[in-house]
Amino acid sequence: MERSERRIISSLILLAGVTLLSMAVYTGQLAQVLELIKGVFEPAIAGLP
Repeated sequence: MERSERRIISSLILLAGVTLLSMAVYTGQLAQVLELIKGVFEPAIAGLP
């Protein structure tokens, strides 16, 4: 995959993430989204020395 293709894909993923975050803020579900993010990163942080 070329560099420009990776850049386009990463831009689309970033745009989707920002869109979902703004929808969560708009609908008042930001606390639930933050709990989900904490749950995802908890195992990753636990493995750190």
